[in-house]
Amino acid sequence: MTVITVPGHVPAVEELEATAQAASVTTSLRSTATTMSDVSEWMSAHGAPADWTGDASEAADHAMTRVATSTDGTRAAFTRVAVACDRYVDRIVTLTATRMRLAGRRTTVNDEIDALRSRIEQSTADDIASLQGQAETLQGKVDRLVDDITKLWDDVEAAEDTLIAAFQAVDTPTEGRDAADRDTTDIAALRAELTRLGGDPEAINDWWNDLTAAEREALKISDPDLIGNTNGIPTGDRDDANRTSLERDLDDLQAKVDAGEDLSKEEQKLLDRAKAAQESLNVPTAEGLPDANRDGIPDAVDVNLLVYQPGAFGGDGAVAVSYGDPDTADNTAVIVPGITNDGSNIAGQGKDAYTLYKEAIANGESAATIAWMGYDAPSWNPENALDWPGDGLDMGSVINEGKAEAGGALLADFVDGLRASDQRPESSDSNLTVIGHSYGSTTAAHAAHDHGLDADALTLIGSPGAGGDSVNSASDLGMPQGKVYAGAADNDFVSWLGRDGDLGMGKDPTQADFGANVFPVDPGEEFHADSLTKGIENHTSYFDPHSQSLSNITDIVQGDEPDLTGGRTQDANDMAFDWAKDEVVHQVEKEIDSTVQEAKDTYNDGKDWVEDRVDDFTDLWP
Repeated sequence: MTVITVPGHVPAVEELEATAQAASVTTSLRSTATTMSDVSEWMSAHGAPADWTGDASEAADHAMTRVATSTDGTRAAFTRVAVACDRYVDRIVTLTATRMRLAGRRTTVNDEIDALRSRIEQSTADDIASLQGQAETLQGKVDRLVDDITKLWDDVEAAEDTLIAAFQAVDTPTEGRDAADRDTTDIAALRAELTRLGGDPEAINDWWNDLTAAEREALKISDPDLIGNTNGIPTGDRDDANRTSLERDLDDLQAKVDAGEDLSKEEQKLLDRAKAAQESLNVPTAEGLPDANRDGIPDAVDVNLLVYQPGAFGGDGAVAVSYGDPDTADNTAVIVPGITNDGSNIAGQGKDAYTLYKEAIANGESAATIAWMGYDAPSWNPENALDWPGDGLDMGSVINEGKAEAGGALLADFVDGLRASDQRPESSDSNLTVIGHSYGSTTAAHAAHDHGLDADALTLIGSPGAGGDSVNSASDLGMPQGKVYAGAADNDFVSWLGRDGDLGMGKDPTQADFGANVFPVDPGEEFHADSLTKGIENHTSYFDPHSQSLSNITDIVQGDEPDLTGGRTQDANDMAFDWAKDEVVHQVEKEIDSTVQEAKDTYNDGKDWVEDRVDDFTDLWP
């Protein structure tokens, strides 16, 4: 009797994940190192007071120098371990991908084992030689797979040993000082070189990539506000730096609150915007992770803080958060919000961007959707009117294009930075769409017309105007042929404002004669002056799940053509005028109806009173 030896099933490959919590450890280390760096620089720059002389002055200078030296050692230690943590997390991410491939191979091999056993059960003597060869081939596959799984865990252990060694190398004050003495990084020179590049994102990206890992880490620690907000620096490094600044602000300001100190108005604004930025980073967790391949396993979302300047624009704040990595994504979208928005409500803008992200990855391609609050939009929150009364003056700027023009330059620079840090082959750069909503559409149009916006498509939604007297048609926006899109709800009152002139912000881009590709949008509910909330909802619903607008915007972001309609043939201002006329009729009829009802009520009340008196009088005369 011939025995065919069939290999046994390969055991399951243990789980291995690199989580966001692991990366947060590095952020905390980097934030602590930044604090130490700030202390060291301050100590070095501030010795004895200017009017101190003699021994007291020398003693004070010596004390300052000694403390600065101590903090230098601590900073160097934290810098070393931050670099090591970064490398460890990167390594574990790579090994996690390896583990998933091995798990896939295991499933395939085990299925082949089951299939071979089934064939053996149904075989005859003539099949033995062939089946024996198949079993031997399959055993070779199993052996190689087991060897690769063993190597995976050897690599994991090696990564852990390297990380532990990095911590142990600087876990005493002496070792920290030694690390500081060996650190030859000239941060001032690197900072000066970055300044010399003059904001050229391509040159900045090349320069950054030529730095050593230690030099990049040193800059992220010493100057996180600069590195995190410099266009051309890669997304991951900007995120590292900005999260460092964010954690610093949250820790410092919350510590004051916890200690019972009263924050100044400026500090309270800063804390509000820091909390909002943190909330935007947590949107995927709060809204639910996607399951693009519908296998029941939630997909991780790479969230990146690309801009974090909570004190910008007089305290309104600048912030941009990306769901997905624009440096590697197949498709990238930059969403530019409009009026009433600033750094305090970036989480709301983030929810719209994240909704688009989940739709954009449904076709199996990777995507990055960015909520970009990187300009000074006219903003005023009526709920906080008494807290920040000066914001009412800011909101008044909505009647002109000044902030849209300034914002257009900032938007164009930001997009140039995304292009410079794109890691895909030049022949297949990420398909990049800029989406301007409300006043943000005017801003995006100025970026296109005034600064040659480097985007593959421009989409204007709920637009009050496409950018001034010099833009008369879609062709004036300088985008690729046929790649200007526009959409507006019929009952979106903001889209009725498009007009030329001093009080206008340019033509309505959904007009048929403007020449944009106009896509259909759900019309929204009719509204009246006493139900203006419905009108506002019509203006803010373009990213609502299951809406026509979201579906068409998703097609554009994916590089496909949306459904198209013919565009408006009625002038935008005429639509506003018609609404106003109809509203007058509505309000008059409403008032008449109300007056008639009041008269009826008065008559009925009087009739009842008279009848009651008649009854009373009758009772007196039996």
